[in-house]
Amino acid sequence: MLKSLMLIMFTVVLNTFGQFTVKTGINRVGPVELSNFHSIVKAFSSWIVLGGFAIYFVSSLIWLNILSRAELSWAFPILSLSYVLTVLLSPVFFHESFSAQRLAGTLVICLGVFLVGRTY
Repeated sequence: MLKSLMLIMFTVVLNTFGQFTVKTGINRVGPVELSNFHSIVKAFSSWIVLGGFAIYFVSSLIWLNILSRAELSWAFPILSLSYVLTVLLSPVFFHESFSAQRLAGTLVICLGVFLVGRTY
């Protein structure tokens, strides 16, 4: 269990880092409209965006290892800690807003992860 938990936490960090990398790339590329093929090609031409997806790919490989040894109903909810990291770090890196309502929602996620984590 400890090995699985450590791998999940590493995946949480990779997912969060991948999300921040994709966001940084998109901030540089500009708005992406699904109805505008040129904007999609422009986004996927960014090495930063592609780097973020490469990080997701590595995370997916690790996730395969996790799923081979742990219950999905236990492991997947713990992965939601990447939401927590994103909410906490986005104001620092992207100057996004952080409200009491977001804090409350983040605490609910943490409580859920705590409760699920105890069921292994």
